[in-house]
Amino acid sequence: MNGMSAMLKILCRVIARRMEEGEELPHILRDYPKLTQEETETILQELPS
Repeated sequence: MNGMSAMLKILCRVIARRMEEGEELPHILRDYPKLTQEETETILQELPS
């Protein structure tokens, strides 16, 4: 998570937690329509596989 803004770090943790609870990634990302393509790609790279 080096080089990520604080907002993206927090959002990455929130998304990972929601996925752990069974939500699917495309559904979660729809809740954040203001994310840029670059921000989305950064988050996807940081999420656990």
